[in-house]
Amino acid sequence: MSNPIADVRGVAKSFGTTRALREADIVLNANEIHALMGENGAGKSTLVKILVGALQPDTGELRLDDRPLHLVGVAEAVAAGLVPIYQHRTLLPDLSVRENLVAFDLAAGAGWRLAPRRSDAQIAQMLAAVGLRLDPKRAVASLSVGEQQLVEIARGLARECRVLILDEPTATLSRREVDRLFAILRQICDQGRAVLFISHRLDEVQEIADRITVLRDGVTTVRGAARGTLSASDIVKAMVGHDVDVNAIDLPPAGPTVLRMRGGGSGNAFADADLELHRSEILGIVGLIGSGALELGEALSGAAPLDRGSIELTGHHLPIKNRRLALKAGIGLIPSDRETEGMFPTLSVADNALASSLYQISSLGWLRPAAGRALLGPWMTRLALTPNDPERNVAALSGGNQQKLLVIRALVAMKKQILVGIEPTRGVDIGAREVIHRALADAARAGLAVVVVSSDLEELVILCHRIIVVRNGRIVAEVPRGQGTAPILRELAGAAA
Repeated sequence: MSNPIADVRGVAKSFGTTRALREADIVLNANEIHALMGENGAGKSTLVKILVGALQPDTGELRLDDRPLHLVGVAEAVAAGLVPIYQHRTLLPDLSVRENLVAFDLAAGAGWRLAPRRSDAQIAQMLAAVGLRLDPKRAVASLSVGEQQLVEIARGLARECRVLILDEPTATLSRREVDRLFAILRQICDQGRAVLFISHRLDEVQEIADRITVLRDGVTTVRGAARGTLSASDIVKAMVGHDVDVNAIDLPPAGPTVLRMRGGGSGNAFADADLELHRSEILGIVGLIGSGALELGEALSGAAPLDRGSIELTGHHLPIKNRRLALKAGIGLIPSDRETEGMFPTLSVADNALASSLYQISSLGWLRPAAGRALLGPWMTRLALTPNDPERNVAALSGGNQQKLLVIRALVAMKKQILVGIEPTRGVDIGAREVIHRALADAARAGLAVVVVSSDLEELVILCHRIIVVRNGRIVAEVPRGQGTAPILRELAGAAA
């Protein structure tokens, strides 16, 4: 029998003429993990902000223990037991684990009030609640990404948490860390709490969620469906409104060799890397966190130094020591972190999209805005950028549309021979994922050589002509299209079964 802790009923929210939510509902029961899914821009973020008091609904209500709850600010939500853990870490990396765990206590003790002091035993108990046994004096920066996330969850649970809200919690985790997190979440639910699990990863949602709610265009299209009652295709259709065949990627035949790396190395990240890249080919690179796969992809784009070996482009030595030289040589890049490496948050959509193409839309040092709009318009339509408004501030776009914008920036600049995408679909919904996949396939069809570095094994299997596996800083395998599956790649990369 369900035991509701919190529920949102008939919520609507508009921002000017934009209706972010029209009629949204979700019920969070004790002892359950509840997944919230939807395309980027479907209203998930707005719904969560209402749930944690960051926004007030225009209509509808929030109830806690079947009583109306009116929240003004996140602090009130946390005090009521609704604790959000955001996708981007809020820990202070240069401080110790202990200092991070008591940071909220210190804030609560501001002014004339004294902050409560937690004993060593209490700190150890907080860490044990999420399965961590580590020295509280360690700097957070020395922890793995998975350990940092568990520290953040431990801090949230210590605040009398009743509903734990996790936004894309597995986006940067290895499979082993995902398994560890899922075990902790199940323990949290067994203690009578509820977990709201927000994710684009359909396989993980089906694995961990007891119930699923889906939003589309601000409306709840699936309300708390129990585990096993919906197929993957049912969920996708509820999200996008039509059937999506994510496997139907038609690739062109690979052409002649355009780039060669011989004996490539970068610090302690990778060494002795030999690879070839062909025109009209999509080459995948995969490896566990710390394997060197990420740095190998970045070195091909000039985003990481190559201090050993050589790279040849169309038979000529290529000294790409930085992104400026790589861009001049015709190598584009989709960076891994759109917030810290990709976006200019105070600028418009057009300014962001055209940042690598200024030479194409200028004459004698003067920019030609009309030329920029003419160059950008077809790409915005092609990648279904929403809203299709080049003058809109980029910060107002959803995460998925920001990711599409990075792809547009990389593709709109002419004279490119190679495009390197680092986690090109991280944090996007299945509809945006399909759009980006097809854009990369079209780029290959147009003659570009494309490199995709991704931790999404299914993505590589679907998208690539070949997949290079990196393990302990060495290329250990090359898997042609049709001969690799996600489990095979995981085993070759050295992941635990």
